Amino acid sequence: MEHTLNARYAEFLKNLSLTAFTPMQEEVIQAAASSENLLVLAPTGSGKTLSFLIPLISKLSTKSKEVQAIIIAPSRELSLQIEQVLRLMKTNYKVSCVYGGHSVKIEQNSLSEAPAIIIGTPGRLADHIRRKSFDPSYARTIVLDEFDKSLQMGFHEELKVVFGALGGRQQFILTSATRLDPLPDILPFK
Repeated sequence: MEHTLNARYAEFLKNLSLTAFTPMQEEVIQAAASSENLLVLAPTGSGKTLSFLIPLISKLSTKSKEVQAIIIAPSRELSLQIEQVLRLMKTNYKVSCVYGGHSVKIEQNSLSEAPAIIIGTPGRLADHIRRKSFDPSYARTIVLDEFDKSLQMGFHEELKVVFGALGGRQQFILTSATRLDPLPDILPFK
C-alpha cells in the first residue's frame, strides 16, 4: 500500500512539474494520515494547497458515489486556484467548484452527479446546502483554507450552515498564515 501511495505521489509531483515535496508539505502529509484534526500554519506561497490535497486525495474512494471532501476557501480566486491545482494533478476524481458570480444552475448541474470533491466559498456552499444541491453528510475530509480570512470576511453564519449539515465524522484541516488563539467557537471541534 505504501509503495502504491508513493508512486501515486510521484505521479502528482510530475504532473505539477515538481521534483519533491517541501519539508512542510511532507510534515503535513504525514500528520494528516491520522484521523486527527490538523491546523497548518505557514506563510502564503509556502505550498499549503498541495500539503492538504495529497492527504485528502489519499482518503478518497473510487467506489463512493457521494461527496467525500469539501474544501472551503474565502474567495472565488482561491477556490479556482485550488481547483486548477487538482486538475493539474490529474487525480481522475470529479471536482466541482462553486462560488458567487457564477451560474447557480450550471453549478447545480455539476453537483447533480455528486463529485468526490467540492471546492467553494462559504456563501455559495451554504446556498447549495440550503437548496439541497448536494448531500455533505458523507464528506470525511473538510479543509478550511485560509480559515482566518473566512472569519475576518464575516462568513460565520454560512460556515455554521456548512458545519451543521456535516455527518459528524470528519477530519478537519485548517490552513492559515496567521495564528488565531484561541480557535473561534464557530469551529465544530477544539
